[in-house]
Amino acid sequence: MTRASLRLVRRTAIYLIACLWLVGCAALAYQHMNDPSRDAWQKPKEVVEKLAIIPGSRVADIGAGGGYFTWHLADAAGADGTVYAVEIDETGLEIINKEIQARNVKNVVPIHADPMDSKLSDPVDLVFSCDTYHHMHDRVAYFQKLARHLKTGGRVAILDFHPHGFFSGLLGHGTAAEDVRREMEAAGYQRVASFDLVESQHFQVFSRSGS
Repeated sequence: MTRASLRLVRRTAIYLIACLWLVGCAALAYQHMNDPSRDAWQKPKEVVEKLAIIPGSRVADIGAGGGYFTWHLADAAGADGTVYAVEIDETGLEIINKEIQARNVKNVVPIHADPMDSKLSDPVDLVFSCDTYHHMHDRVAYFQKLARHLKTGGRVAILDFHPHGFFSGLLGHGTAAEDVRREMEAAGYQRVASFDLVESQHFQVFSRSGS
């Protein structure tokens, strides 16, 4: 598939998701988010490979949505690991619960969170978040609070859209990479890696300063 074709697929997908949300079809929107055609531009396998997750790790998928990345993270964590699918929306959690049954997955734990509280009860090795950062209101406070759930040496991986175009720019569904870095530093983290992997998104990894 050519780069132009990938752009068309991505823009069409984003437009359809926006339309579905606008008409209130949350379930359909989540299902569309999980469409395998998203793999062409989102590159989930490559994203997770960059994180080098050790089997047996505990991972929090913050803003898991309908579980698009959850299953890739669960594969990487392995049978002895745990992935916490953290989501504030009940529709997304319902889809995840159905998929857990359908896939017979044993290492995914859904968590119904609050906007300012992940509701994690166990410390994790990695916090992963894709397409969620721009939805958060007080991001510095959120990640300051989240730090208590990170193990020593734990990491936070954030993917978000570059703020360009109609959806990610004008509608606010994106955040500049430097804004993410500045806010995470204000929350007590330092950037330890940055990957140029997904054309429409920046992909940064942070750890606690001094950890």
